[in-house]
Amino acid sequence: MTIKSTRLSTALVVAGTVTVSHVAMVGAAHGQQNAQADLLDIEISESGAIDTARDVPAKISGDPDFGIDPALEQPVATFDGQDDAVQFDIGDQDAALADGFAVECTFKLNGEFASEKSLCANKEAGGFALALYENELSFIIHVGSGYQQARVEVDPDRWYHAVGVWDGQEAQLYLNGELAASKKTTGEYNLPTGNADSFTVGGDTNGSDNPQLLADASFRTARLYSEPIGESDVAALYGESGVNSEKQLELASTTPAAGDHVKEGVKLEVEYSDDALLSGEPTYELDGEKVEAGQLIGPGLLEGEHELHIQARDVFGGEISERVSFTSGNIPQGGGTDTDQGKGNVTLSAIADNPSGGDVETTFTKGTTSTPEGGFQGVVGGMPDSLDFEYEDASEISASLKPGDDDTAQTASTTQMPFQRFDVALPADGTEENQLVWKGQVDPNRSARLFAWNTATSTWDELASTRGTSNSEVSLNGDISAEHIDGSDVHAMVLGYDPFADDIPNTVEDSFADPDDYDFAISHHTDTQYIVEGAVENESEEEREVWKQSYLDATQWVADNADARKIAYHAHTGDIIENWIRETNDEDNARKEFEVASEAQKILDEAEVVNGVLPGNHDNWTGRDIGPDNLYNQYFGPERYEALEQTAGWQARDASHHPWKEGDNDNHYDLFSAEGLEFVVVSLGYDVTEEEAAWADSVLKQYPDRNAIVLTHAYNKPSNSPDGRGANASHDGSIVLEKVVEPNPNVALVLSGHEHGVSIVTRKDVGTEGNHVTELLADYQFYKVGSDELGLTEVGGYGTDTPLQFGAAFLRLLQFDLDAGEMIVDTYSPFLDNFGATEYDDRARYDGTEDDTRLPVQFETRKTSFTTDAVTLVSDTGEEIGKDTARSGWPAEVNWTGLKSDEVYAWYATSRDTATGEKVEPGQTRQFAVFTARDAGTDSTAPELTVPSDDLIVEAGSAADLLAGVTATDDVDGDVTDNIEVVGNLDINQPGRYIIRYVVSDANGNQATTDRIVVVTEKDDASSSEGSSEGSSGSSGSSENPGSSVSSSSSRGGIFGLFDALGGAFRNLLGVISGAFRS
Repeated sequence: MTIKSTRLSTALVVAGTVTVSHVAMVGAAHGQQNAQADLLDIEISESGAIDTARDVPAKISGDPDFGIDPALEQPVATFDGQDDAVQFDIGDQDAALADGFAVECTFKLNGEFASEKSLCANKEAGGFALALYENELSFIIHVGSGYQQARVEVDPDRWYHAVGVWDGQEAQLYLNGELAASKKTTGEYNLPTGNADSFTVGGDTNGSDNPQLLADASFRTARLYSEPIGESDVAALYGESGVNSEKQLELASTTPAAGDHVKEGVKLEVEYSDDALLSGEPTYELDGEKVEAGQLIGPGLLEGEHELHIQARDVFGGEISERVSFTSGNIPQGGGTDTDQGKGNVTLSAIADNPSGGDVETTFTKGTTSTPEGGFQGVVGGMPDSLDFEYEDASEISASLKPGDDDTAQTASTTQMPFQRFDVALPADGTEENQLVWKGQVDPNRSARLFAWNTATSTWDELASTRGTSNSEVSLNGDISAEHIDGSDVHAMVLGYDPFADDIPNTVEDSFADPDDYDFAISHHTDTQYIVEGAVENESEEEREVWKQSYLDATQWVADNADARKIAYHAHTGDIIENWIRETNDEDNARKEFEVASEAQKILDEAEVVNGVLPGNHDNWTGRDIGPDNLYNQYFGPERYEALEQTAGWQARDASHHPWKEGDNDNHYDLFSAEGLEFVVVSLGYDVTEEEAAWADSVLKQYPDRNAIVLTHAYNKPSNSPDGRGANASHDGSIVLEKVVEPNPNVALVLSGHEHGVSIVTRKDVGTEGNHVTELLADYQFYKVGSDELGLTEVGGYGTDTPLQFGAAFLRLLQFDLDAGEMIVDTYSPFLDNFGATEYDDRARYDGTEDDTRLPVQFETRKTSFTTDAVTLVSDTGEEIGKDTARSGWPAEVNWTGLKSDEVYAWYATSRDTATGEKVEPGQTRQFAVFTARDAGTDSTAPELTVPSDDLIVEAGSAADLLAGVTATDDVDGDVTDNIEVVGNLDINQPGRYIIRYVVSDANGNQATTDRIVVVTEKDDASSSEGSSEGSSGSSGSSENPGSSVSSSSSRGGIFGLFDALGGAFRNLLGVISGAFRS
């Protein structure tokens, strides 16, 4: 659109539709000054972030990345959403915000939406924020009796310029220069509570002035104004933000390209004008079916035209939607290969499915191979970044590693990452196309990763990876490019990795695991505040007893089942009571609640179950009632637990209790042992400070060889996923993760409460690659149970079935299978005798798998290893072995002869549609296989049979040793004399000439035969009168009963097996024929 402007005196007249950009242009034409950010004007550069308004120093948490954003082409700060943030103190500017202000933030969310991610904020039970709630951006401000919000939907991975304005009467949210939402407000602005004095970029501020509710996002600007700003100011700021960029994402090229004719499988490749502009993952569809970049497409396509649909967004909100048409022949799809060795033959077979259903012609060609001559292996703590690297548990690999030779190389079993390194020479006479193939075994819950060293980039390129299987070997293969060839060698590495995958099969059942199926257990209870409050404050004593009993039943169940269910430790993660959250709470009432909780926990003490508690925000004035003399320590002080160290139950567990300071149990650690493993449990109360985090870090470093568990009140927020997976950090989550969990690789498990709901996080590569942590939130305090089910409708005077916040009657049992490195989680209420709390969540967030699940846990017993059977570098020579045509889906076969036993061979099968012609170009697909030739496939030579050349003379009626002097040897099996069989019709009592046949077979079925004449002579009269009138018996290979034929083993094959099958009829015929030879 053309914009025409005319200057008239001091006014600027614009003809045409006025947009935000035009408003900004008008301001520039008049030389107007933009609104000045007088409280904070945070300038981001490649070296960091500074305030240019009042020189407020920046407090940096974590390790934010400061650099140039390639799309904006300006400096930005990028935060990881885990522990990164930048804070600026505005605690001395409270009065400046009282009657109105504005906050500006230019950001891009780099991760996924979640329940809450703050961007630019100073909000803690008061204050304000620009924050994300799921897919909505909110300007939220605490005015009057609560928070007021103006919200608008946004997209992830897109740059936005956002401004929140409060003028004392209305909260306004501007997005990209335009008013997007507003909300009327009534009342005064309420400041954040506690010590929340900082304006946080990349998150929000908690009561200890530490970052919380962090966002994985990038930021260009963040500003705070002491006065509300107007629409024209907002438009001008947007114009300067860079977010209104005119850059557009364009499609540069595709493979296949428009108009191409595809005859075989190709990898889908899509290139854009500028990858830095891409927002999220583009989507691709081939003929209406989803495909992915890098995926092999072609096999399975019918002859004709096809369409590739490409959709992508850019980081400035632009979209592209393009369609690429190409043609193909009928391209068969590979259905697998087989190499069969037997009876001296090697039979190659390949199956290909033709999408047309027509016949497929398969050409078999010879491959050439190379296997490594040894190698070395060891253990590394992370992915190597150089060709030569340091490692532990070093050993040489001497196994041959030929395919199918039963020679294998097994790595160490380690909590770190095992590896094997090989150098493989290029195969002789191969083409430029090479494939690296690994075959071996790995646990189904671990993975093997195949790498080749890239000489151009000096990096390890991952070629392929796979999870293991239970009962068979797995195979990895990847293409070797020119960059992977160093002289005449390829440097290969196989790495074993624990993916820590949260996909372990589990069935939701109303039961615990069988104790025989796990080694020990930990019970976890949290946020018992409402059942304690109900035990104190309800009017009816009868009703109070019901609420109290639910807590007593929980700890009593743990005590009663500690032995049978192998419970080694019981954890309570805070908010023990309800009404000690602020200074104005009634102390007498709070003491009554503490007494109820203390009575319930005492059941565990008396049962000598090792246990620990910690204070939540409802137990310590939200972190302000601290120290040895606070109310919490009067009931759960260190002396209570130090006394338990002397009990038999604690001593059996080698258990001890250690407060963080003398007389102060606000934080503490416990030691205990279970099933030969030693544990340290670090407990941190609500509102963790830098000092407390440093103490916890020092404890974990004091016990680096113990398996560590961290208990804290407010670590993760609840998940909104049906299975409870995923969560953001809660109040103390960021500081505990950054200062306690990440620096200590012995931490395996974090348990928490605080916010009602469930979350399960399997956090991978924490601190170092391969170090994983399982994090569980299980807080049922707000879950509602009907008064009818509780028997309280009449007792409590509710009148009708009324939902009551009774969810804290549920606790969890974590059952640990140490060999598997897994944890079975069950949720149970002893009071309700009910498994799974899902049905009581009034938000209906979950599906039941959040409360009954099986998860990985990285105690020291969770180890990784793998076994290598073969490593082979393969290339096609193009030399044809043979061709065969078969029906679609049926095997094409050829024989490959002339092979040598114990040599490694490879072959390729290229299968084509048989339909050809001037207008038809056949499609094809390619498969390959590698094998080691065996005697079964290569030995076609019969044994050598040695038989005396002269006739065998036997006197009638005497025993005949038919095998005397007869031997057989085989060039593979050696001496096979014992395999010789004698076939023929010989009557030892009837003089005459007979023909017998010697038959011998080797293990591969190769057979040799030789005939010999047996002459039975007249019996000498003298010997006749002395001997028996009956024929004498003989051993195997001797003539025996008169008139019988020479017998042979039933295992004979070939024509002699047929002789046996024909039985007596054939022998009678043979006797007639052989009679002609009698003298």
